[in-house]
Amino acid sequence: MNCLEKKSPEANPECKGRTIELNPGSACPAPLICPLPTEPPSHRLKKPPQPALVALTPHPDEAAQQHLVQNIMGSAQEHQKLQADLQAGVDQQQMQLADMRAEQYKQSNKPLRMEEVQFARSMDPEADDLRNPPCYLPQQGDELPHKDQLMPMGPIGPWASGKVDWSPMAGITGTRPVVDRYSITRYSPNEWRTRNHETVQVVNASLGRADKNRFSSTTEFLRLSALVDKSQKETTDKLRIRSQLIGKWKNTLENAIKAMADEISTMEVERIKLRKSMVVLGVPESIAKECIEKRATRPDTELVRDQVEEELVNELALIAEIRRLLMKTLDDFNSQQVENRTARQRLEYDWSDKKESYEIDTINTGLNNCSRTIMFRPGAVRQPPEQASEKYWEHFSMETLDECEKCRLKSVALRNTLNSTLMNAARDIRTQADVVEKALTSRINCTQEAVQRFENDLKNILQGTADVENRIEQMKRRINSFDSSMKVAQTRMDNRSYRPNVENCRDLAQQELIDGVHTIQSSVSALLHELEEAERVKTDLVNSRARLEREIMLKRRSLFIDRERCMLMRSYYPSANTLSGAATS
Repeated sequence: MNCLEKKSPEANPECKGRTIELNPGSACPAPLICPLPTEPPSHRLKKPPQPALVALTPHPDEAAQQHLVQNIMGSAQEHQKLQADLQAGVDQQQMQLADMRAEQYKQSNKPLRMEEVQFARSMDPEADDLRNPPCYLPQQGDELPHKDQLMPMGPIGPWASGKVDWSPMAGITGTRPVVDRYSITRYSPNEWRTRNHETVQVVNASLGRADKNRFSSTTEFLRLSALVDKSQKETTDKLRIRSQLIGKWKNTLENAIKAMADEISTMEVERIKLRKSMVVLGVPESIAKECIEKRATRPDTELVRDQVEEELVNELALIAEIRRLLMKTLDDFNSQQVENRTARQRLEYDWSDKKESYEIDTINTGLNNCSRTIMFRPGAVRQPPEQASEKYWEHFSMETLDECEKCRLKSVALRNTLNSTLMNAARDIRTQADVVEKALTSRINCTQEAVQRFENDLKNILQGTADVENRIEQMKRRINSFDSSMKVAQTRMDNRSYRPNVENCRDLAQQELIDGVHTIQSSVSALLHELEEAERVKTDLVNSRARLEREIMLKRRSLFIDRERCMLMRSYYPSANTLSGAATS
């Protein structure tokens, strides 16, 4: 690029090949600066250094600039909306950035076409064919001494022929300019042209800085826009991946919550089953107690501690032991239900947090530069000190799932233990109930045999008593039948006692009569003895009858208690299915 657009390098040999980079190290082209040739020092005033000839980067064409901006920003927005092919978008954006830089380099190499800007920025525009500077810039003779420079102008002198209307102090201090009769004079034409030269230099410097700032700001904006778009895309991708991860965890928590809810429902069903089993367990306990209380009312000799009594006591002890076991299991169920509900609540809290986080990240994934809900949020970049790390988040989620899964497995094991406990308890109770019923049946059969035996004996006793009574009556009649013989013998003896004198002798007949009386007396005594014995037998038979009747009465009462009361109550004994709580009401 030449120093000036309309000059050849041969016009100024010092300018040829001298370039100064305004933006070193950048990829964009830099304007060229050609310094002016040095001038001899002035004898009048010290002048500032001469400005250099500046050739600045031309303004890019507005259509090309708009085309670049539309391509970059439009493609960035378009890629933000697509969000599907991330790597392809990044590659395309990098290719567009390279194309933009190449296009910018081409635009910078184009020659300047704006003559007015060229004229305003040139330090030595051609005024004519003789290469004289413009009239408002320093001329070639301005550096020579001038008569005005030999003696400075003061407030009083030949150049100020007018009347001084103020005071010498005003001219000395500069508070009032030099005044002659026609004008006010302060600077010379050389100083005026030098002032114009300085103004042109300042303007050119400002315009150069403005051009450099425009170029650097444009390129920096494009670079930073591409960088921000790339960062936004990467952030969007990370948010999408994060939202997908949170969605997976949310689905996992939903499955865990569903499994825990099902387990809680199943545990509640099993707990109700256990409570029903405990309620049903009161039926055999009441039956056993009632049987013991009823059998406690057996009379006298029937109040024995037989096998039925022992088995009933064993049944009560077994039921009490099973009740304690079921109460302990119920307490375990209640505590496990509390743990299950706590675990489910913990899962629900975690699921609620992840659901809210998933919704927030989903909304953030859909946000772009054209969204209507974006705004400045002061303090959003601040990281709270209590914010957890990603490892701790993953550890917390995994720990929550593990703890809840352990709780669920513990609940399943407890349910399996309950089923085996209920089945074993029902089997033991039914086995003991069968033993009690077997013993009670044996006792009833034995009592029935005893009653049958006693009834037969009572029948025999009654028959024997009747026979003894008949025999007693017969013996009394027989004894009475000996009275006549005794009367005959005694009458004979009494009549023979009235024989006179010697006739009243103890002859053979008298002896026979005496022997007959003794025989009758001995026979009556023997019969009376037999009568007494019959009376004693009768008394024994009556006592035996009373005893048999009492025993039969007692055994019948005992039989009534065992057969009509106990057996009837035990017919309502619950089944094993009912005892296990599986039966429906």
